[in-house]
Amino acid sequence: MAIEVTEEAIGVLRNSLALAKIDLAEGGARLYAARGPGGGPNVQVELADGPAPGEQVIEAGEIRIFIDQSVVEALPNAIVGVEPPHGRIVVTPAQP
Repeated sequence: MAIEVTEEAIGVLRNSLALAKIDLAEGGARLYAARGPGGGPNVQVELADGPAPGEQVIEAGEIRIFIDQSVVEALPNAIVGVEPPHGRIVVTPAQP
């Protein structure tokens, strides 16, 4: 699995984790797949105090990303970025 996290996404996640008072040494952002509109996969992002059993953990800057197996299956190569103009974190397939 290859997950790329943009600098903008790292900044938004860092700010969100600080506001939520989550320790960067233990906590991070969790990615998990949910059923989206039309029944397709939709990757959700939530803040977490630590990884859940079975999650992969990657480091992006000083941010930890916890990746559920459902994301690995839905998007084996993905980019975690920021959607303008709202500054919302989005996970999209990486271009081949």
